[in-house]
Amino acid sequence: MTKILTLIVDDHQVVLDGVQSMLEQDSEINVVAVAINAEQALETLSETKVDVAIVDVNLPGMDGIELCKKIKKKYPETQVLALTTFNETSIISGMMKNGASGYLLKNTSSTELIEAVKTVNNGQQFLAKEVQEKLISSSLGQKSTSYIPKLTRREKEVLKLILEELTTKEIAEKLCVSVATVETHRLHLLSKLDVRNTAGLVKVAINKGLV
Repeated sequence: MTKILTLIVDDHQVVLDGVQSMLEQDSEINVVAVAINAEQALETLSETKVDVAIVDVNLPGMDGIELCKKIKKKYPETQVLALTTFNETSIISGMMKNGASGYLLKNTSSTELIEAVKTVNNGQQFLAKEVQEKLISSSLGQKSTSYIPKLTRREKEVLKLILEELTTKEIAEKLCVSVATVETHRLHLLSKLDVRNTAGLVKVAINKGLV
């Protein structure tokens, strides 16, 4: 029996261990490697055949959306399955537009995770029920261009420092938080302002007078 060769990419060891344990319940799936960041994942893919890459969105350095784009460009036969805590429409869309075949939330069951891996490996799409509902409600009620999202105090601070062209590391040092925390705020900002990158973030923030 040919096994589904799987790579797990997440920067939290407890998640890597948990996902690997869930997948190993199924005899048809073989976890060939784990990676804690995008660079490690790409290095693994250059050396090892992978059928399905399970990727978190919030990764240190290069995020999951960019990683997904690179995987599909260099290794088109590898299917990408997002596994993350983010349920925002723009992030879901970002992953799917960049080639992901599936999108799961981290509250998934082992049964759903295994089903998702097998589904995307067969060349089909798999979206968690919550994700499907999110996309449907978004398509039924598009935000108008005049919509101004509500940002938290910390999100406003991070946005202001991004506009001042500080790096993620510099923002983390200035706010006395971790780089991962800054990345999480940045992803929330991208989602709330419905943009895909920092350039879009700056443009929308200025247009909407958010800073």
